[in-house]
Amino acid sequence: MPREFLGITLIALTSALWAGDISGRAVITKRLSKKSVSPIVYNLRGTAPPAGASDSEALNEFDRMVVILEGGSAPPPPPVTAVLDQRNLRFNTGLIVIPVGSTVEFPNSDAIFHNVFSLSKTQPFDLGFYPRGQSRSIKFNHAGIVQVYCHIHANMYAAIVVTDSPWFAKPGPDGSFSWDGVPPGRYRLTAWHNIAGLHAVEVTVPQTGKVDVTIRVPVDVEHP
Repeated sequence: MPREFLGITLIALTSALWAGDISGRAVITKRLSKKSVSPIVYNLRGTAPPAGASDSEALNEFDRMVVILEGGSAPPPPPVTAVLDQRNLRFNTGLIVIPVGSTVEFPNSDAIFHNVFSLSKTQPFDLGFYPRGQSRSIKFNHAGIVQVYCHIHANMYAAIVVTDSPWFAKPGPDGSFSWDGVPPGRYRLTAWHNIAGLHAVEVTVPQTGKVDVTIRVPVDVEHP
């Protein structure tokens, strides 16, 4: 066996042996989202289309959250292509998380014009006006938060979280998340909620075994 191949094999075996697992839970200690209000709808082309149907289901706050384990030297996963559809005067999801270098497509499925844009420093863009059946796309090359809006409809909002970490997730309905095979070391666990913002805790991953971590999001944005 060549010496170079043997060295690579030993490094791979060592990495597999010296790795820990993370089992985590996000905890929301206070209500975050404000009560629903009737959306304000603008149409720069002269007519006001009917507002989209209001949500009848109870809001799960964890649908609005992303958790990311930052640190270490592991590369991000390969880029993907995600879709942020415009339908019924809203985006089909309020929050997506993608690896750096990924592309997001913005199809218009409404029978009216939309104009998707962002002023975020991470990736500012303006897709211009386009009608039903057309789509635009943007490639996201930098990690960060991208807040997305529509110039025509003030009630439309979504967020794109772009990360260079291989460990990211949207928590489950109970706030749980987990990652396996994380190399030992010190990390920063961040939770970003599109109402409460960014929160972080330090995490030390052992050489072997499992570590449990809880991250709390205590911000209350309700006003009397």
